[in-house]
Amino acid sequence: MTSVTRMHAKLGQAMASGPRVPEEADIPNAVRYRRSLPAEIDMIETGDRLRSVDEAAVEHIAESMQHQGQLYPIQIRTIEPGRFRLLAGAHRLAAARKLGWTHIEAFLVDDLDEEESRLLEIDENLCRAELTQLDRCRFMRTRKEIYERLHPETKHGAHLKLPPWQHWKEGASPLPERVPSFVDNTAASTPWSPRTIARYARIGDSLSPELMDALSGTPIARRTRDLEDIADMDAGKQQDLLMRLQDVERPPVSLAALTTNPCRPSAPPKSNLDRLSSIWAKASKSDRRQFLKDILTAASEDDREDCREWLGIRDGS
Repeated sequence: MTSVTRMHAKLGQAMASGPRVPEEADIPNAVRYRRSLPAEIDMIETGDRLRSVDEAAVEHIAESMQHQGQLYPIQIRTIEPGRFRLLAGAHRLAAARKLGWTHIEAFLVDDLDEEESRLLEIDENLCRAELTQLDRCRFMRTRKEIYERLHPETKHGAHLKLPPWQHWKEGASPLPERVPSFVDNTAASTPWSPRTIARYARIGDSLSPELMDALSGTPIARRTRDLEDIADMDAGKQQDLLMRLQDVERPPVSLAALTTNPCRPSAPPKSNLDRLSSIWAKASKSDRRQFLKDILTAASEDDREDCREWLGIRDGS
């Protein structure tokens, strides 16, 4: 086989193993068909949002939309003909208003009920980078509550599929399709792993709303390990933390700083004599001799007399 023949053979193999047209397949949690339309901004109501918009983020998005246009549609739901309610995209909508736009591209999502619409809003918020760990725990808690209302069979392990020999009977109707657990469903809709989702959900389930509100403005809100330690506390200890948070003048930097006993007496400040004694103990023999020589040279006659008297007492003792 010549070198040219070998080259053509390798080229044929490379082309045969190259990318192929993807086959149609079912994708878990794939978004159903959405109809896009130019929605009039003044006809979109935001309502009560799970999370308020961040003005700095709006400013950044507005600058991007001014130069690149709108890259991602918002999602809305029909209230009545011509009036809509925002489901996802509050920051993009606020940025469009800031730019003075009259219309914005939107996906019309009328095939979701109220609970599914809230899940859509939560999933979009969970993907935002500026969320604190406490924010994610709060959203996970709400998402779990909604998902288990929609699918009560997923509570407490009810979603687990039994082995075929435990439920199959001859002539029985086919089993209903297994509903994914909250963790599996959330993992398919967000960038978080099942382990992280379960971790955030446990914290969200364990902390009271009042304690979450008190922690939200502190550095502890970004410390997952601290939040887990708080989640492991009983209701009494969590109430004690809440009272401490209400009494502190500055937000604590960590759980350890918050739980330090504020009534513990602090050590008294060191006196000059304490400092001199500490330096003397660390000084070398030659340094001590030089120090004494300097002291006696600079001392008054009365001070020298006191020293002689003291040395006399020491010599006689």
